[in-house]
Amino acid sequence: MATLKERVASLEAALAELREQLSADKRATHEPEPNAANPMPGQRLASAPSVTSQVPAASASANRSGASTASPVRDTFGDELTGVARPDNAPPPNNPELRGFIPIPGTQTMLKLGGFAKVNAIYDFSPAGNADKLVPATIPVDGSRGRNMNVDANATRFSFEVRRPSSLGTLRFYLENDFYGGAGVTAFRLRQAHGQVGNIYAGYGYSAFIDSDAYPETLDDEGPAGEALLRLAALRYLFKIGDGLTATLSVEKPSSDMTLPTGAMGEQPMPDVVGALRLQRDWGHVQGAAVIRRIGYRLDGDARTSLGYGLNLSGLASLGDDFAMASFTYGQGIARYVNDLGGRGLDALAAPDGSVQTLATYAGYLGYTHHWSKRWRSNLVGSLVQLERDPRLPLTAFRSSTYGATNLILQASPNFSLGVEALYGRHELQNGQSADVVRLQTSFKYDFVR
Repeated sequence: MATLKERVASLEAALAELREQLSADKRATHEPEPNAANPMPGQRLASAPSVTSQVPAASASANRSGASTASPVRDTFGDELTGVARPDNAPPPNNPELRGFIPIPGTQTMLKLGGFAKVNAIYDFSPAGNADKLVPATIPVDGSRGRNMNVDANATRFSFEVRRPSSLGTLRFYLENDFYGGAGVTAFRLRQAHGQVGNIYAGYGYSAFIDSDAYPETLDDEGPAGEALLRLAALRYLFKIGDGLTATLSVEKPSSDMTLPTGAMGEQPMPDVVGALRLQRDWGHVQGAAVIRRIGYRLDGDARTSLGYGLNLSGLASLGDDFAMASFTYGQGIARYVNDLGGRGLDALAAPDGSVQTLATYAGYLGYTHHWSKRWRSNLVGSLVQLERDPRLPLTAFRSSTYGATNLILQASPNFSLGVEALYGRHELQNGQSADVVRLQTSFKYDFVR
């Protein structure tokens, strides 16, 4: 009888151990409810397991005062958030749990295939210049009339991302493209291709001078005329100072965006050097950035250059379920960093004596996002750009532009969204002549992974 009791006790102990192991396995593999895993844009995510437990990433932490330094959870129709370089490769605000990653068996590497299909239907009530995107600087100021209808899918995007731990911190590689590679045609375009290990970044992507986390949400693929926007090759280091304060030092590919004298070649004796300082809190962030650059040209063996500089102040604030964002940019010789002016030769001009004279640029925007419900939201955006008036510029050269947009967006499901938008653009020349355009746009977007 004693032997039988001992055997029963031994079996009960073994059964209890198996039950404990089973409970531990269930806790380790537990998944949240679908509504928690797939919130609508603007909702805050509940705590849930993610790949951050397998591939360390600097998600939100608490500062010494106890306040969270997490970015407010936010999603946008055009997604200028996912590819941004962040300290310690922290998750972006539109995917704080790093969902959608697939582990490669036998390794610590995780990969994700992302992107979306997007179709725009556009109607212009007068000539707009660019049929695909509202670019005020291209609005013809010649008294022309006419209306135009356009449908395109150039904004369709594919992305590929890899994350894995390393001795220097999380390693991340990101590749992204769309189909805005040709003038008036659908062609492949590289948007981003960069790698980062720990806080060392190298590759092609957003300049450290810009703050895409504070971009307003528009259906229009161009966005506000006055936002600082430039993608280029760069080497940079991101510093974590503490209490949500970070800094960035970036060495970036230079380019003299100016109209050159006949026979001259652009001259860039130094890289563009960018420094940025950012304060992050759970209510949002404030960022300040500065760029120093050298602009010029070489003619008959002689180099002529001038110093350019720029300042950008931007930020985003979470107001309950809504968001407010703003940016202001000023500088001498920084037109290439402004959305409406890049590539138009307005960094500087060649004076009659051969010297290089930089041009002053002012640009900025205000934006507001309001959530009517979990599925419906609207945005209101206003933006201005102004280039100094200079008698040495052609009378038909750019002087200023205005951009406005308001929209209504329905998040029909986690993967499918659609919206309608009204846009206004105005283009003024140095001689004071101007023209404007009103545009209506509707867009449909299907996210591949959500």
